[in-house]
Amino acid sequence: MNFETIDSNINAYPDIFLNQNGVTITKKVLEDLGYPAFVLCLLDAKARVFAIRSCKSNEPKGFKFSKPRGEQKGVVTISNKNLLDPLRAVTGEDWIPGKRYKVRGFWVADAKTMCFDLNEGVQEDFRPVTPSNDAE
Repeated sequence: MNFETIDSNINAYPDIFLNQNGVTITKKVLEDLGYPAFVLCLLDAKARVFAIRSCKSNEPKGFKFSKPRGEQKGVVTISNKNLLDPLRAVTGEDWIPGKRYKVRGFWVADAKTMCFDLNEGVQEDFRPVTPSNDAE
């Protein structure tokens, strides 16, 4: 048999989740980008594509992003209004306010950039809350 070790710490897909509180970026995105300390957040409003590219700490408009691989314990969540407002403006009326949307990323090797086509966003339910037994 030829076993492969499964890494339970990394999501299988490079997804982002957009909701009313922010953008959650999965560890697979961090892994694919190389756990950069700083990134540029890019937006093509006409094509409705959001992108993340690593950059140096002194890059104008650079955004503090991830800890080094061994130190980053979970996902990265960005709740910065300067990022959220343009994303919400682009998604507009197509996305229901207050709902959660998942967008699968794709790697553009030439630009070393992870891109997310917001046209492909899929509405997802929030994780169900386990009911308590107080009703008994």
